Amino acid sequence: MSGVAIEIEDLAVRYENGPPLLHDFSMAVHEGECVGIAGASGCGKSTLLYCICGLIPHSIPAELTGSVRLFGRPVADLARHELAQTLGIVFQNPDTQLFCDTVEDEIAFGMENICLSCDEMEQRMEECLALTGLADLRMASPKRLSGGQRQLVVLAAVLALRPRILLLDEAFSQLDAAGRARLLAHIRALRDGGQTILIVDHAPENLSLAHRVLQL
Repeated sequence: MSGVAIEIEDLAVRYENGPPLLHDFSMAVHEGECVGIAGASGCGKSTLLYCICGLIPHSIPAELTGSVRLFGRPVADLARHELAQTLGIVFQNPDTQLFCDTVEDEIAFGMENICLSCDEMEQRMEECLALTGLADLRMASPKRLSGGQRQLVVLAAVLALRPRILLLDEAFSQLDAAGRARLLAHIRALRDGGQTILIVDHAPENLSLAHRVLQL
């Protein structure tokens, strides 16, 4: 392990008219570490990821106290394009993150928004298609793919931005056994390659990849 990728100190969150979550919560995740977050529904697992990626309080209204830093910088100080290249998040339902007509367009969309050159985009496209096993489906419509394949498209689109941190928010929950095994294999390969990963899940088998698991 090298430096600290995620550092959280005394975090507490309260949604409007809701009880406090993550009261005085602190944690640190080092670069190259894969950490699991477990806990019962409603304990604040997804809320924690929303704070890490900046959705709270910028897009999701909530009262937040404490600090969240990525590689030593407060999340609030990171511009949108910096956040996109610092971390990527894969949500539970892939359909909430898919809106283009082809797999290629989905993967290209984020890269276009950070103004990569055509040559760089093509290189990353090839790498991510190969990594996720989607090369033969490059021109397919995501709407016609299985749930597991759609989740891999989301993963490929996120990885194309080469985020330093990968967040998985119940990313396995809607997959069948084959899709779950396929996604777990790809996440394992990323972990073994030194990718910093935070996995939020309630299923022990999905957290088996983690170097350690924190219980909320």
